[in-house]
Amino acid sequence: MQQAIDYIHAHLNRDLSLAELASVVNISPTYCASLFKRTMGISPHQYVIQRRVEQANFFSKIYRF
Repeated sequence: MQQAIDYIHAHLNRDLSLAELASVVNISPTYCASLFKRTMGISPHQYVIQRRVEQANFFSKIYRF
């Protein structure tokens, strides 16, 4: 799953599909979703949303006017 997580972090700025993520780790989308949730405790979609929110919060603090 580390490859999938690294891929998510490198591509947060664009739409990510489960199929795309699964292809990175060379498993089926269904198994990818299941394994990701078992490993991370949340779905891939929720993980992406959390990282985007964290990134937005980080940049909003840096670029305060």
